[in-house]
Amino acid sequence: MSAASEELDRKQALLAAFPSLSAVDDPVWAGIVEEAGIVEAPQGMVMMCKGDPCNNLMLISDGCLRVHEVSEGGREIVLYRVNPGDLCVLSLTSLVDDVPYGAEAVNETPVTGLVISQSQFQTALAGSAGFRNFVLSTLARRLCDVMSLVEEIAFRRLDNRLACTLYQLFDKSDADTLKITHQDLAKELGTSREVMSRLLKEFEQSRGCIRLRRGAIELVSKDGLADYAKRDFC
Repeated sequence: MSAASEELDRKQALLAAFPSLSAVDDPVWAGIVEEAGIVEAPQGMVMMCKGDPCNNLMLISDGCLRVHEVSEGGREIVLYRVNPGDLCVLSLTSLVDDVPYGAEAVNETPVTGLVISQSQFQTALAGSAGFRNFVLSTLARRLCDVMSLVEEIAFRRLDNRLACTLYQLFDKSDADTLKITHQDLAKELGTSREVMSRLLKEFEQSRGCIRLRRGAIELVSKDGLADYAKRDFC
């Protein structure tokens, strides 16, 4: 097998994280995949800064990219994460409208994936119905996510949001200990570390849901977290 064939096979394997795109069967998209690059980036690497021009679209096959916004006062809030099979909606809007990137994107883990250039993106958008449908579907889904985030920030109490976030994190990790700092949670929920520390102490002392450790949080009562978070909203 030639080196070119091996590289194409690897690209197809990476594309498997995107079932909808793997199923696209047209010559335009096939040509884009053949020309796509492969990127491997380490944990903690800043992939995009606010105001940067967006020159390509990354299709993440492994790892997680965190997209967050930082206020003038230094407060940070996580807007969303890009996991395998997802597209970064800010990259899409930048590529479609040729506008600067609107936030900061950082690798939470090592990331591997395919990357297509702006010109390749425009070619695929114009000539591949399957790719175009996937982009539109992603935009619609992310719009719903943003509306949910706005609703949470505007109408839900911070302590309820924290309880819901902790419940989801424990549920996802399937463990009784989370290695996470107060600052990490503050960024996740768009508040200060001081406010987060006060709320966590309340959860520990008054509600008995968790136990605080240095750089970690232990689960004491998952049912207690669920009840306080009003689980139907999680």
